[in-house]
Amino acid sequence: MIRVRNFLRLTGLVLSLFGFSKAALADSHGLMDLGVQYDGWNANTTSPFNGYEILVPFSIGYQLDPGWKLYGQTGFADGSYTDSIAGTETLNLTDFTDSVVGSQFNFQSFGTPSLFNVALNIPTGNSSWETEEEASNIPTEFIDTRYLGRGWGASALYGLSFPDGKTQLGAAAGYYYAGAFNPNYGILTSTQLKLGDAFFLALNRVEDFHDNQNSIFRISGLYSLPSQENSANVFQMGPNVNASYAFNDPKGLSYEIGGEFFLPSQRLNSSGVMTTEPHNSFGQRFYLAPTLALGDWSFAGMVKYITTNDYSPGDYSGLYDGGGLLLGINPSYRWTLDAQSSLNFLGGYDFIIHHNAGADADNNPADVDYSYWTLGATYEIKI
Repeated sequence: MIRVRNFLRLTGLVLSLFGFSKAALADSHGLMDLGVQYDGWNANTTSPFNGYEILVPFSIGYQLDPGWKLYGQTGFADGSYTDSIAGTETLNLTDFTDSVVGSQFNFQSFGTPSLFNVALNIPTGNSSWETEEEASNIPTEFIDTRYLGRGWGASALYGLSFPDGKTQLGAAAGYYYAGAFNPNYGILTSTQLKLGDAFFLALNRVEDFHDNQNSIFRISGLYSLPSQENSANVFQMGPNVNASYAFNDPKGLSYEIGGEFFLPSQRLNSSGVMTTEPHNSFGQRFYLAPTLALGDWSFAGMVKYITTNDYSPGDYSGLYDGGGLLLGINPSYRWTLDAQSSLNFLGGYDFIIHHNAGADADNNPADVDYSYWTLGATYEIKI
């Protein structure tokens, strides 16, 4: 499942690149963040499948003028990963991650507020890291890989906003160029892998209420082009649609509820021809994410349910995935140091049940349970 899960990761990567500038430029002039975060996890299996990561992320954003913003992010990581695929093995990795730089332009087009966002992924990371950590990590359908080390990539997004009193309608379209992904590890040493490029389309409706409350309804879609090995098409992830509704109250209870729905993918058949898979290999995903704000404290929760895919447990292809459940809680505290700076502390615990991902003592299908916890702090300064 190494290749399949990396293809799936593309969805989250595209959305995170498109959404990064808003997070980085929350301040009207400029903002710089430097953090440190510890993530650790283990499984209830007899043989070890566990690990930890220490991440030092850095991001900066600056508004050069009212219509032009620049931003960037990078990081440093130290990780230890233990798996028991071919005997117990522990890998210790230390390196920088890939870096992202980008710019956002705000202007008027067709008489409406518009934006254009362009971002570049720079391969400053270790291109084999994501493959090496795969066996010991929590499956990416539950928790995305925190480390990113890939080839050159680029994204572009164009959006329009149509204000109507307290309501705004928005539309955005984008393209993501994935570039090469060369693991250089194990059996994939000679493989030149390029993930599929993707087209992105989103519609949203925002309604404002009193006391800075608002609601947001979003629907978006992602269409991926074929991924290639040594310039030959090998896999094309099926189109997927995301829909969500969120109510935001900065001083009280907020929540978001949504789902992600996948159509069947295309794979190489025994004759070497790309055909639609006989069963959908991706389960559908549903989530509820409440957040309670109490002054400088915030308590965020997550309930995510992934359905079993359409393959049977005994299918010879090995593509069966039982789906599962994630339950998480993430408290955070903001300590304002002065008018220009603050410290943000965060913690979290997630309990994950991956259905029928292992076997019991009698070799019958059994659930694999994971515990995942995080602890970190971020120093934020206005510039």
